[in-house]
Amino acid sequence: MRGHWLWLGLLVAGCTGNIGDPPTAEVATDAPAVEPTGETEPTVLSPADASIYLSAIAPPLVGRVLDAEERALVEEEGGDAIPLVLAGWTTDERFPEAGRALIEKKLSVSGMRDGIDFRLPGNLAAHLVRSDGAWTGLLTSELCYGEDGEETPCDSGAPYNAGVLTTRGYLVSRASRFNLTRASTLLKAFACQNYPQAATLQPPIDKSRLIPMFQANTQDEQTVPEAANGFGNGAGCYTCHGQFSLHAQLFVRFDEEGIWQMDATGEQDPEGELGASFDGLMASHLSSPEEMALEHSQVFGIEVDNLAEAAQVIADSDVFYPCQVRNLLEYTLNLDASVDVDSELLERIALAARQVADSDPSFADLVVATFSDPGVIQSTLDSKPNEQP
Repeated sequence: MRGHWLWLGLLVAGCTGNIGDPPTAEVATDAPAVEPTGETEPTVLSPADASIYLSAIAPPLVGRVLDAEERALVEEEGGDAIPLVLAGWTTDERFPEAGRALIEKKLSVSGMRDGIDFRLPGNLAAHLVRSDGAWTGLLTSELCYGEDGEETPCDSGAPYNAGVLTTRGYLVSRASRFNLTRASTLLKAFACQNYPQAATLQPPIDKSRLIPMFQANTQDEQTVPEAANGFGNGAGCYTCHGQFSLHAQLFVRFDEEGIWQMDATGEQDPEGELGASFDGLMASHLSSPEEMALEHSQVFGIEVDNLAEAAQVIADSDVFYPCQVRNLLEYTLNLDASVDVDSELLERIALAARQVADSDPSFADLVVATFSDPGVIQSTLDSKPNEQP
């Protein structure tokens, strides 16, 4: 069984109570906190320690225990065997399933329901692993894939594709009023940022462009009864929604069934619940009738015309690969998403992977760079019982 290995500290809670946000997971207070060592030079490991380490990460990455050949290599080489074993795993026929499982867990999508194929995000991830494609393809792929990697039509009906973001699986599982959960998941899963901590990365919108409830920063400024009475973030709406609004606007033409609708207006349905538009669509944050119907927005300070352009901006950003290293650690080591991981560690590993791959690494590049890193190895061993598996 994989342990719940906490590293150093907990993430400070961001804006709470955002409409449609999933609940924040709590971290067990009695779990050990282990700080990444920050080492850049390899640590000399005994065969026993190398075996403990590799045995811990083998099941989530290749779905098995160490085989006889790998155990012999570890016995002979000790810690020097770790990158060799990791490289061997990247050619294992079960390795693509690790990419699938990571994305399915991160986005909470799998299986079929009501005629919607929630497997498409995981299928794309597995295809990228099998083809050794750049991991940015999660956001930039213009194609969708079946269970066996064959090309299959993407299903949102949008005139563009943006990897997992334009699958109905993602869109339906993250549907919520004002498109807030779609937006927050985009930022969390692919930039590892929360609102409003992302302010240095995502400049907020001019508040005059927002509908009145989202312009408010104080109780006195809040003029909408639902917000003044504690709805969402209440009086401090603009703090988060100054950023939220820009990302939510990217989804304004996708209805609750994940279908792109050309005629979306972004208008609030006066007969519907707050944040809902017409025909299963969600209301915009924006006040201008012309703006609220458009997918045009701004991401990380860059103007974009639609979700596909936004996805490319995120994929090209400096935060994408460190975030994917973090996601890989969460998946493989069963870390809670609330656990703080040293940003320097994440950036160092991402840089190592990018140098090997000439800037755009694959899932395999990320796995080898992450789990051969001395800081990851030592932190993992420090959190494990000192015994031979």
